[in-house]
Amino acid sequence: MMKQDDLTLVRNLPMFAKVTESQLASLAVRGSLQRYPRGTLLFQEGDGADFLMVLLEGGVELFARDQGGTEAVVETLFPVDSFILAAALTGAPYLMSARTLMPSRVLLLDADIFRTAVAADPDLSAPVMAELAQHFRRLVRQIKDLKLRTGVQRLGCYVLGLAGGADEVQLPFDKRTLASRLGMTAENLSRALSALRDHGLSVQGNRLLIQDRERLTAFSRPDPLIDAPEGRLSLRGE
Repeated sequence: MMKQDDLTLVRNLPMFAKVTESQLASLAVRGSLQRYPRGTLLFQEGDGADFLMVLLEGGVELFARDQGGTEAVVETLFPVDSFILAAALTGAPYLMSARTLMPSRVLLLDADIFRTAVAADPDLSAPVMAELAQHFRRLVRQIKDLKLRTGVQRLGCYVLGLAGGADEVQLPFDKRTLASRLGMTAENLSRALSALRDHGLSVQGNRLLIQDRERLTAFSRPDPLIDAPEGRLSLRGE
């Protein structure tokens, strides 16, 4: 049985905002609420999509491997967020693997029950469509980031986005994960951090200090269509 606090967290996802407590309980009847230590492999690419997963606490990285075993981080997620929604809806195999970045709490919703509920309930199907649109736009923004910028500019924009209005940033994960997320090797990330010292950024381990925001912004050239926070989407008429 889910606790009321867990129910409140789940409702932070717009696609569950209109679902009643009894409907949510029905969605979770064959699911479970799990705690995982850091570094737990949740599933592997190619596996069948048995669950829709909702991250309630912690952090998760979605990654892929080539045939030689080299990994690339596709996305990093923090609460509250769903992941692998498209696979859960279609029953298609996972295109990515998932691993916890830190101790995490994840709600697993049975994919068959979820698909049936989405097909039957417009109060769920419309927000799910909006959530899929959100995931699509997130990936397009990431592709533009990778294609249109140098590695050093990607890092600068990432730091500025993470910092918001603050002048100090604590990286939420290790530099290996950051490098992979930005499409860089660890060596290239180290060189990029060194390069940004000439553009107003000071590096102290996992702490990054913005000492000259104007210079860092002028060099990195953030783009609102890529970097500006995007609010939750909803279908027109909802």
